[in-house]
Amino acid sequence: MNQAERKRAIKDNYNKYHPPGGSNFQTLKRNAIFISAANSLKHEMKKLEICYELKSIGIPFLTEAEKNKKKGDTIRRVDIVNLVTGEEIEIETNHKINKFKNKEGTTIYI
Repeated sequence: MNQAERKRAIKDNYNKYHPPGGSNFQTLKRNAIFISAANSLKHEMKKLEICYELKSIGIPFLTEAEKNKKKGDTIRRVDIVNLVTGEEIEIETNHKINKFKNKEGTTIYI
């Protein structure tokens, strides 16, 4: 992937998300780690660790983003989005939960 393709992928993936509770036209801050009070400290520390690794290798990311809703879709907040590949990363403490049954994404269990 050359630089032009990388920039285009980042822009396209960035435009697929918006802030929780916001509209599809609102934007999110890149490379910012947003903490949710609904999550445990262990969850938030793992999110910080993953974001730190992404940032250290030069990959931009989003945290606590909602995917733009299309007809028939359900609203779902994603823990981390890799903007280069578009991969969604979910962090779970319950090993029985898998949010990516047929979708592209990764569940990390702690």
